[in-house]
Parts: sequence; structure tokens; C-alpha cells
Amino acid sequence: MVVSALEYEDRVKALAVWARRSHDSARQGLPPREALEEWRRTPAHPEAGGVPRDASLEELPSLDALDEVANPGLEDRPFTWGDSGEPIPTMEQAEKDWEWQRWDDFAPVTIGKTYRPRTDEPVRYLPVRLGDELIGYLWASVTDDAAAFQFLLPGDPVGFRANAWWIDEMMQLQESGVPPLQALRSRVGAPEDPKGGRIDSDAEERTAPSLDALKEIARR
Repeated sequence: MVVSALEYEDRVKALAVWARRSHDSARQGLPPREALEEWRRTPAHPEAGGVPRDASLEELPSLDALDEVANPGLEDRPFTWGDSGEPIPTMEQAEKDWEWQRWDDFAPVTIGKTYRPRTDEPVRYLPVRLGDELIGYLWASVTDDAAAFQFLLPGDPVGFRANAWWIDEMMQLQESGVPPLQALRSRVGAPEDPKGGRIDSDAEERTAPSLDALKEIARR
């Protein structure tokens, strides 16, 4: 992000948005390159902007080199919120406030605490609705320990919130020893959650040949 092109207050707001996007991508189990591709397809945020669809992927030797390209000659200096005089939080404070979870060697922090977020095997899936709207699909692998929620693509705030709710729900089921397919079917007919939605009792369970095939189904 070319933060030198922004006022300090706008800079922190934009950084917070991208921190949240990084947090969500990590929780989804997306590798960094796949997250970048997903952000390319995500509509621009009114304050934080977006990744142009025609942007090319480039490499630099270090983060310092990237910082110099993005913000040439930028120097840090103290700043405050508008006329209040209240100091804007440091990035360390912002990360804590936004519960920013990092990739550890590009692995999500949920590894070992929930079902695997990816599989090369066929998946069974069910539609998830919020009110009258389809918001995504809950899926489970047919043969291995993988299950998760796939929001509609490109993602939006409704899908991201639902994904966070389903991660917590699936973590509880996994911790209780429930197998992935049983976890999938256990939510059929359960009451709707205002964030996670619901799976109707008459929803038809279907099979996709792969997780990539399900993602194509989830594209709007």
C-alpha cells in the first residue's frame, strides 16, 4: 500500500482493513498467493482500496525493498485523531484491537484445532442461507479429515462474517470428536444464526469432484 499518499488518519484506517483481510484469509486456510488472487477479485474498499484485476504479481528481494517502492522517502512521525489530540494507536495496538492473526510460515493458526481447510478428495456440500439469500456452502470431505464453509465468490462482508462463525462452530464440533461428514449433517435444520445463517431441513446434499469445483459453483 502506498501509505505516503494518504493522510495519517486514513492510513491507519486502511491498514486496519487490510489487517482484517489478512486475518480472514489466514483463518480460511488460504496460502498467501491464493489470498492475493482472491483479493484481486474482491471489490475495492471505499477507504482501503483494492487490488486491480489486471495487476501483475512481482517479486522483490526484501520487505525493506517493498517499503521503499511503496513509500519512497516516507518518514514516521507522531500523529493524532483530528482535533481531539488523542494519539492514534500504534500498529502493535491496532493489531491487538483487530485481533490480527498472522500466518506462521504461511500456515493458519487454526491448524490442529479444527478440520483441515483443504482436500484433494471429492466433497459433500450443503447450501447455507441467511434470510432469503444463499451465502455459501458448508462442505466436508468424503474420505479425509477436511471440512469448512465456502462463502460465495468474490467474497463480501456477509460471507466473511459467516465464515468466521462457521470456523468457531466447526472447531467445537471437531474438538467434540465429530467426524467431518457427521459435522456437516449435524447442522441441517438447526436454527438460523444471525451471522452464520442456516441449512434448511430440506436442503439437498450434493457432491463436488473437488474443492476447486465447489469454488467454481460458489462464484456468482
